[in-house]
Amino acid sequence: MNLDHLKKLHDTVGLLRQRDDVLGVIRGLKESLNQAQEAFVWSSLNLTSLRGVLPEHIKSGWIFVLKPDVGSGCHYHPNSVQHMVMLEGMGKSKVAGVTKRMIPFGSPDFSLDESWHVIGAGLPHEFFPEESAMVVISFHTCEAHELEEVDCQSAKRRLYEG
Repeated sequence: MNLDHLKKLHDTVGLLRQRDDVLGVIRGLKESLNQAQEAFVWSSLNLTSLRGVLPEHIKSGWIFVLKPDVGSGCHYHPNSVQHMVMLEGMGKSKVAGVTKRMIPFGSPDFSLDESWHVIGAGLPHEFFPEESAMVVISFHTCEAHELEEVDCQSAKRRLYEG
């Protein structure tokens, strides 16, 4: 991953964390989490106002809130590279078989490479929140209506929107 692109994404998340509309989306997702059948809930972000700030290859942005102490389920995106950072919570990630402790956004003692996950298209990944809900922001290289998820176990496919 180009470090300049990662810096742009990091700066964008810094801006998004201060916006009332984004904070409202996070609150709403947290409130709906307990009623959700799935291990996580999500909302896509409107990136129109950020087009000059984001790297050109980023086509969609998302907020995900994951249930505490429930794995997200192993899945992959065949049509997108995912760039993700954790805003709230704690837990572990498993990407392409490698398990790591997740580093919260803005942690001063860690590099961008350590706090960001850049997950190549087709790479299996799963997240394991611990103790409390995990809030992440995720950017993808495909449009929101094109983002496809494939379950690692069943090979079941779904689109997040549409």
